[in-house]
Amino acid sequence: MFMAFVFVISLGVIITHVNRSDAGRQDRSSSSDAGTKAGDTGSRRGSGGYRGLQAAGIPVPGDWSRQSLVSATRPGGESSDVGQAPVGGRGGPVDVALDTVDAILDPTPSDEEWNQTMQNLFQPDIAGASHGQGNMARYWWRQRRFNADKLCTGVSKDMLLIQSYDCSTDHRFQGKSEETIKDTQYWDPASAFFDVPQSIGEHVTSSTDPQTVISRYYDAVAIPMDDGVWYVTVDCPAMADQPFLDKNGDEMQAASAADMPDGTKFWISSVSSVGVGTNQRPCQPVEITVAGQTPFWYIGTDGSD
Repeated sequence: MFMAFVFVISLGVIITHVNRSDAGRQDRSSSSDAGTKAGDTGSRRGSGGYRGLQAAGIPVPGDWSRQSLVSATRPGGESSDVGQAPVGGRGGPVDVALDTVDAILDPTPSDEEWNQTMQNLFQPDIAGASHGQGNMARYWWRQRRFNADKLCTGVSKDMLLIQSYDCSTDHRFQGKSEETIKDTQYWDPASAFFDVPQSIGEHVTSSTDPQTVISRYYDAVAIPMDDGVWYVTVDCPAMADQPFLDKNGDEMQAASAADMPDGTKFWISSVSSVGVGTNQRPCQPVEITVAGQTPFWYIGTDGSD
């Protein structure tokens, strides 16, 4: 066996908390709207399940799709039992990406309803630029099917995210279907670039590369399909201040671990985390690329047309 597109990186477990004023948080009216629209797909799931995902054979969300953050307990004034652990909630990158694809592939809405969904589903990115879903017709979307082996072609341009997958020497995926859908481990500055809005850039010191700051607001999720790997790019406003989360994925009011009662368990992003969402500020979709399209953030040469 071999691992496809393997990059090894040590995940930091240093617990950090960024003050809103230091992060240069950008208030966007679309953030609250995005949360409402995410709820729209949730209500549809409640009545009929993940109809779009199931129609295409894509794994539906579950415990496996929850975001994993640094978890710690504060006994006696110190944080202990530090380690990576899944946290509750539906605001993380993978869950949001799957909700987005489910809405696109759902065969039950009328064409009018589907067109409205497509117009409302994608939000401008943090810099205010719109990207969206391309111009594929609905019948094209409905013909697509999940294909895990697309992760194992061995061709560099077929996988633009930094991730690892268990592939056989004859380019077959060896793991469970849920193990195919992952977000990026980190952003490679040689292949990813994001515009920096003034509201964030003005808080970045001259000794810091702004890309190391702005890239943490974004994540991208790879989903292998019969036409190639789809990339759902999300931005995550909560990365502005990296709030503490409880087990349900709700933001805690504490400004630091020292403000918490003894015995409190909390979750927070590590120094290497990208794209963390909360129930109050979920990640929101800004683009989906399919059929060999190149994501807006990609600046490498292997994926260019």
